[in-house]
Amino acid sequence: MAFFELIKYDGNGINWLISKHPVTEFNKNSKLIVSPGQVAIIVHNGQIEKIVEEGTTRINSELLPFLKAVPKAFYGTNPYPIEIYFINKRIKLDLFWGTSDPLKLIDPKYNIQIDVRARGQMGIKLTNYQYFFQTLVGTLMKGATIDFNIIQSFFRGKINQIIKKILTDFFVVRKVTFFEIEAHTDEISGEFKKEFDQECEQFGFDLINFSIESINVPEDEFDKLNEILHKKAEFDQLGDQNYRTIRGYDVYEAGAKNNSGAATMMGVGMGMNMAGGMNSSQGGIIPPMNNEEAPKTEPKEKKTGSQFKCPNCGEFIDSSKKFCPECGFKLVHNCPSCNSVVDPSKKFCPECGQPLYKKEA
Repeated sequence: MAFFELIKYDGNGINWLISKHPVTEFNKNSKLIVSPGQVAIIVHNGQIEKIVEEGTTRINSELLPFLKAVPKAFYGTNPYPIEIYFINKRIKLDLFWGTSDPLKLIDPKYNIQIDVRARGQMGIKLTNYQYFFQTLVGTLMKGATIDFNIIQSFFRGKINQIIKKILTDFFVVRKVTFFEIEAHTDEISGEFKKEFDQECEQFGFDLINFSIESINVPEDEFDKLNEILHKKAEFDQLGDQNYRTIRGYDVYEAGAKNNSGAATMMGVGMGMNMAGGMNSSQGGIIPPMNNEEAPKTEPKEKKTGSQFKCPNCGEFIDSSKKFCPECGFKLVHNCPSCNSVVDPSKKFCPECGQPLYKKEA
C-alpha cells in the first residue's frame, strides 16, 4: 500500500483562506512543503499538534512527538492518520463592503429625507491561526476550502451596523449636510476602524486598512438637493427683492404661455402676488421682504418745498404764483386790510387777524 509522500498546496488563486489536504494517511517518508505566504496546521485526533511555517519538513517523530507511540508495521513504517490544513496568511486588500439597505435620514440643512448609502474597500490579515481554526473552521468548513467570500459574508452584518451608526451620528448629532459628508470620510474611516478592530480580533484577524469609496443617495434625491442648492445660490447672488421680482415674472410668463384661459389667469395672479411680496403666512412661495427693504411710498397729499394747496380747488401750486394754474383763482400776497405781506397759504392775516380770502356770494 502506497502512502502520500509529498504534502503541499499550490493554492486556488488568491481568494482562498484555508484548505484541507485531501489525504489523511502519511508515513515517515512523507515531506510537508509549506509555500511562502502559507502556514500548515497538523491535526491528530481532533487536536492541533503542530503549526508549521514556510519551508520543507519531513514528517517524523521529531516533528510530531506523538508518532513515537505508534507501533511499526510493514516495511518498518506505519500510516499516521493525521489531517493537514493549509492557511493563507497573505494580506487580503480587496474585500469590498457596502450597506445592505439605504439609511433613511433627514438632511440637517435642507430638511428633506434622503436614503444614504455607502460602499468601500478594506484589507484584513489572518494572524491568530490557531484561534481562528478552533473557533470558526468547525462551523464553516463545508467543503475542502474556505475562501475570503465566506469571511466577507460573515462580517457583513457587523460592518453594516457600525457604518450606519457612525453615519447617523454625523448627520443627526453633528449636523453635517450631505454635500459636506465627503469631507469627513477620513474621520468616518478612522472611527469605523477603531470599532471594527475589536470585532476582527475576536476571530484572529487584523484589520489592515478601511476606505470609503462613496457615500451617496439615489439620483432623484440628489437632483432635489441640487435644485435647492442652486435656488439658494441664486437667492444669495440676487438679493431678496430682485429674486422675488424675477421669480414673479417667471410665473407670470409661464401662465401666459398656457393656452387655457383659467390657467393663464391663475399664472398671472400668482406672478403678481409673488412679485408684490406674498408672505409665508399667506401661502406664498417667495419669502417675505424685510420691513427695511419694503419700498417707501410718499403720500399723495403732501406739501413739498414752497408749495401749498389752492384755497379754491385744492391743487398744489407754488407760493410765488399769483393765480392758480388749474382754476385761475387769485392768490393773496398782501393783506387786503393792513397791506402786510402774508403767506398765500394762510386763511387769516397774522398782523390784523382779518380773513385773507372772502367767499364770493
